[in-house]
Amino acid sequence: MTTPAATASNTADHDATPPLHVMSFNALFRTSSTTPEDPGHWARRAPAIEALLAAERPHLLGMQEMQEGTFGPVEAGLGRSYRRIGTATRGGSDGLINPILYDAERLELLGWNQFWLSDRPREIGSATWGNAGPRVAVWARFRDLATGGELVHLNTHLDHVITQAKVKGAQLIADHLLQFRYLHLPTITTGDFNSVAAASPAYTVLVEEFGLQDTWLAAERRTSPGWGTFPHFQDVEESEFRIDWILASQDVQVLDASINAMRPDGVFPSDHLPVQAQVRMPGAGSGSGG
Repeated sequence: MTTPAATASNTADHDATPPLHVMSFNALFRTSSTTPEDPGHWARRAPAIEALLAAERPHLLGMQEMQEGTFGPVEAGLGRSYRRIGTATRGGSDGLINPILYDAERLELLGWNQFWLSDRPREIGSATWGNAGPRVAVWARFRDLATGGELVHLNTHLDHVITQAKVKGAQLIADHLLQFRYLHLPTITTGDFNSVAAASPAYTVLVEEFGLQDTWLAAERRTSPGWGTFPHFQDVEESEFRIDWILASQDVQVLDASINAMRPDGVFPSDHLPVQAQVRMPGAGSGSGG
C-alpha cells in the first residue's frame, strides 16, 4: 500500500525533474525564384532563423522543409552541442529533409530510423497514396541525461493536398508509435501536419483514436495567444488554423505551450510559426508510454 508520505515524495521527485523544451518548426525551403524584397527570400530569412533558434535553443527540435544547404543558420543559432539526424525524402541529400536536432549535452542518442509515408515505408522515395512527392517520418530514441529516463521523438510532415495521404500517413505513424507504447516509452511527436487541430481526419487518428495529447490543449498554461500557425508572412492573428502540432503520450506532463511569433528585426523566419512546449518526462523506470 502506498503511504501518504511516499506519495508526497514521489510527487516532489516528479516536480523536481527538469523539463524538456520541445519545438516544431517548418523553416520553408530555399528557392531561386524569389527576389531580395520577397518575404520568403532565403538570404532575408536566414539571419532571422539564426536569431530565433539562438533565443530559444530547444532541447528537441523537429524541423520540416530543410535542405542540405540550409542548415547554416540553424547550426549557428543552436550552437556546437547540437546534432541532427534524418535524410532527404528521396534519399541522402536529394529532396527536402525533416530532421530531428537535439542538444547532446541533455540527450544521448540511442538509435534512430526513418520511414516513408507510403504502402512501402522501407522503400526510399516511395509515394503510393496520390501525393505528388514522397513524405517521411524520422524517429529517435534518447536517454535523458538529466533524469536517466528514455524517450522517443518522432518528426514528420504530412502531405498538403491529398486527404487520403494525410490519413494513411497518420495511421502509419500511429502504428510505429505503438511499438514504443508496448515498451513503455514516453513519446513526443512533432510536425507540420497540414491539418487543422481538432477538426481534421489526421488529428482524429492521432489524438482521438490513438490517444496522444495535443500539448496546446493539455498545457497547464499557455504563454502566447492562440495564433494561427501558418500566417504566410501576413499579419499574425488568433485563429483555429493550427496545423503545426506537438503531440505527447499520456504519461508526459505538459507544463506550458506557446506559438512563437518572434520576428527578429521585423523579419518572419518562415511562413510558419514555430510551436513549442515545456514538458516533463517520466523518470527512469517509470511511465506507461500510453
